[in-house]
Amino acid sequence: MEEIKSVEARATAGGSRVGGWKTPARPPERLAASRRAMPEWRAEAPLEKDVDLLRGVRGLDAEAQFRLAEQALAQIRESVVVTSTELDEPGPAIVYVNAAFTRMTGYLPEEVIGKNPRFLQGPKTTRKTLDRLRAQLQKGEAFEGEDINYRKDGSEFYIDWYIEPLRGADGRINYWVAVQRDVTERRALELQLLQAQRLEALGLLASGIAHDLNNVLAPVLMGSDFLRGKVSADGEQFLPLLEEAATRGAGLIKQILSFARGIAGDSGFVEPARIVDDIVRMAAATFPKTIRVVANTAPDLWSIEADPTQLHQVLLNFCVNARDAIGESGTIVIEARNVAFPSPRATVRSEMRAGRYVLLSVSDTGSGMSMETVKRIFDPFFSTKTPEHGTGLGLATVALIVKNHGGAIDVQTAPGEGTTFSVYFPAATAPAPVVKALVRNIPRNGGGRRVLIADDEAAVLEIMRETLASAGYDVSTARDGIEAIAAVSEFAPEVVLIDLNMPNMNGGSALRELRARHPQLPVIAISGLSRSEIEAAAPEASTVLEKPFGLAALLTAVGDVLAPRD
Repeated sequence: MEEIKSVEARATAGGSRVGGWKTPARPPERLAASRRAMPEWRAEAPLEKDVDLLRGVRGLDAEAQFRLAEQALAQIRESVVVTSTELDEPGPAIVYVNAAFTRMTGYLPEEVIGKNPRFLQGPKTTRKTLDRLRAQLQKGEAFEGEDINYRKDGSEFYIDWYIEPLRGADGRINYWVAVQRDVTERRALELQLLQAQRLEALGLLASGIAHDLNNVLAPVLMGSDFLRGKVSADGEQFLPLLEEAATRGAGLIKQILSFARGIAGDSGFVEPARIVDDIVRMAAATFPKTIRVVANTAPDLWSIEADPTQLHQVLLNFCVNARDAIGESGTIVIEARNVAFPSPRATVRSEMRAGRYVLLSVSDTGSGMSMETVKRIFDPFFSTKTPEHGTGLGLATVALIVKNHGGAIDVQTAPGEGTTFSVYFPAATAPAPVVKALVRNIPRNGGGRRVLIADDEAAVLEIMRETLASAGYDVSTARDGIEAIAAVSEFAPEVVLIDLNMPNMNGGSALRELRARHPQLPVIAISGLSRSEIEAAAPEASTVLEKPFGLAALLTAVGDVLAPRD
């Protein structure tokens, strides 16, 4: 008892050191309240009973042992919380915290001593974990788990924690000691890895779907070309509609594939109006019909030097968020215009330098956001959506893209008043190069040249055969790689068109076999994948064709590979 009174006297008179730093002096009544939060036996038990728990350095008396333990607890990174043992209401009370607890939570010791630790819990703290914790403590067993706690400022953080009983010499539990480690960063890395794995799986799925859908669109696109001049005037007027629909579908597939696989184009001069038009078409095709998507692009927009795929990603993310905020019905407006700032300007994310910018903005009539939410929307893994509908990575990725392009982001919003996301991309310092259209004569007279087509899609095979035959080529067909190799020996084609994805023997394997047997034979690799993926899968090909392609692209590719042999 004398030792305890001595410690109390020092704390009351001049403050005490908790975790290696000094806390303000506390009045006797507050200290008495802390003592009342401890188990009854604590006031009666001799100090030496607790000192037994700390023994391990020879030659140190009890006071030195405590100072050593205090210094050690102050230096460790893990939060240490010691509580009393009551499990019934009002529950255990905190009797000690170390310095790491304050660094981790923002609470000072005097703010938490005597309180139940449940004030650290919040909306996302797992009820199942808490029930398991209580069940194990009631049995006097140690506990270990992971959960979410909340700092003094309301922000959440992940903890890896365990609780052990501190027993006296008589074997009774005198205190519980909880050790908590902040694993928020580790959790973020795990979620990033999980997201990367999900995107990889999505990319593989997208490749297969893209190939199949492009096989569906290929006959439509080639057929609309093939039927020109062969149908009545009434039928002729529908052919441009078919061609436009097939081309639009192919563009949507290509964008989805690019986003899913992370296939980014090279940076270059980009016309913002085209990006806006692409996003409007994609949103109109995929969003509910009750949500109107409107474009408002100014004339004579400056060019941007950027990666077009990433610009698509930025605007598409804003539009998806707008759709979710709107709910059943509303309006999304995508705007593009030139702006110039004679002096630096502050935004919610950074400060923009003076200069010329292209402003791209997405406004919605949705629910809007509070300023507290706006402060965190660009943080990785922060999301106002449920886990099934959002990962919290979208706006963080957008912020990184904009930063890498030297731009800035701004947000205007209020609860119930909708939201406007604005991104400012530096205007290109040089004018975009003018690309003159190359006028070419499409070879339409095959002159009986022999062409072999290998594709397992019957519709694609038939329309390609009819197209080339109508252009004067002698055409033979095969339905897999094995048939293609045999047909080359029998038919002796002057050029082979081979699809890369076929049964029995795929096109890539068949192409390599043909190269080994007939090194001078021109081979055109065709696929529903992107051009870069086709080239990577079939480096031996003379050239490649991305499905769906039209009559002009098909005849030009065949004519080009045959031209050197003329």
